[in-house]
Amino acid sequence: MHRLRAAIPAARIARYDKVCADTDVDGMDLYRWASSVALAVFDDLGHLEVAMRSAMARELAATYGVNWYERVEILDEDTLELISEAWQTGHLSKLDADSIVIHGKLVATLMFGFWVKILGKGGYQGTDEDRSRRIYDTLLWKPALRRAFPEVGDFDRSRVESAARRVRSLRNRIAHHEHIIWGVPIAGEQDSSGTPVRLSLTEAHDTLIELAGYVDKGLAGWLMENSRVHTLIEECPVWEGHLDL
Repeated sequence: MHRLRAAIPAARIARYDKVCADTDVDGMDLYRWASSVALAVFDDLGHLEVAMRSAMARELAATYGVNWYERVEILDEDTLELISEAWQTGHLSKLDADSIVIHGKLVATLMFGFWVKILGKGGYQGTDEDRSRRIYDTLLWKPALRRAFPEVGDFDRSRVESAARRVRSLRNRIAHHEHIIWGVPIAGEQDSSGTPVRLSLTEAHDTLIELAGYVDKGLAGWLMENSRVHTLIEECPVWEGHLDL
């Protein structure tokens, strides 16, 4: 254990040591437990992300064709830029394959943030002389994406977007190896008093399950039955009052 402690910055471990100061638990044991919880959450996230992006891409292709990602008349410039970046990252221009295979490779390369973005309101596209708004509620949600979330109503895009943005904050925090056992701050979201929204770990994971349920009730049920998150939380080695679980 001392080798792990020596390899990790003292400032990162200090918070764990402080929580464990008056207990028989070593701060590194709490640190390793927290890592196991994060990995369990990320495992659930992986299943959700694959299911969600697959459903969204399927419905976009059904409505606008397998090359929907080239349709400048329905996508704003920020979205097209994300597609361009994924195209380059995946070296898709060098891929000698049919359009269906290329589409699948692109879908796998696009980041989770892309799929969250196209659940939003949409932005602008075009030059100064011919610049116009791409309203995603009209162009993407109603004709296509609502069918990727059959458990919500036609006009509930904002509900799906809100859940997806919260899950993105959770995902990004884990991907960057940041703490989640002291809660998950939600980027760009404030409550009625103007205070930044911060979810407990359980609330954040519940939102993940909620979003999975929008895609497929069966997926949400499977995650609830098979996720290790709540079991690990119950095995927390210190008094939970010190954390935000």
